[in-house]
Amino acid sequence: MQVLLIDDNKELRGFLVLALAEGDVQCVASDTQDALKLLDEKKFDVLIVDSVLTNTDGITLAGKIREHRNGRNTPILLMSPIDTSLARRMAKDVGCNEFLPKPFGPAQLIEQVKNLKR
Repeated sequence: MQVLLIDDNKELRGFLVLALAEGDVQCVASDTQDALKLLDEKKFDVLIVDSVLTNTDGITLAGKIREHRNGRNTPILLMSPIDTSLARRMAKDVGCNEFLPKPFGPAQLIEQVKNLKR
């Protein structure tokens, strides 16, 4: 399984890549700037998008991903520190398949990623 993790926090990206590797999930981590370029080059099984990004927000980025040829049908998991019914509805409206509220543990992340691939 190939996962693309999009988060502008370099330290968090590193931690999540290691956590996913513990669950036998191969992960490529990217900041917002390079995410769409990576989608041009490769198709991923699951996309993980952080809702808090530097130049945009995860909801907007997820909408752009849905318009991309390699992101149209790829499951998207949105990570968010805001866990409200409005945030969940906005994520669903742009095409996110799952919503993962922060804070979360590595096991919870791995489980949701693997469930998206099934």
